[in-house]
Amino acid sequence: MPTPKRSRPERWLTAQEAAERLRIKRKTLYNWASTWEVEHRGPEPLRMSGGRALRYRESDVDRCVATRQQELEDVSVPR
Repeated sequence: MPTPKRSRPERWLTAQEAAERLRIKRKTLYNWASTWEVEHRGPEPLRMSGGRALRYRESDVDRCVATRQQELEDVSVPR
C-alpha cells in the first residue's frame, strides 16, 4: 500500500511581509483587516496576541497577488 504524501505546513507571513508582497503599505493592510468581516478585501487575517499582531497565510497572499495581476491585465487589454 502506498504511503500517503505529507503536505507541507502552511507558511504564515507577518503583516510587513504580506504588505511587501502585495506592494501596498502596511497601514493599508491593517485597514483592510479592520473591515475584513464586512468587505472581504485582501487576504484573510489571523489575529494573534489579543488581536494586535496579524498573520496571513502565504497561499492567501499569493492568491490576492494573482487576482490583482489578472485584474490589471483585464483593464489594460482593449476590447
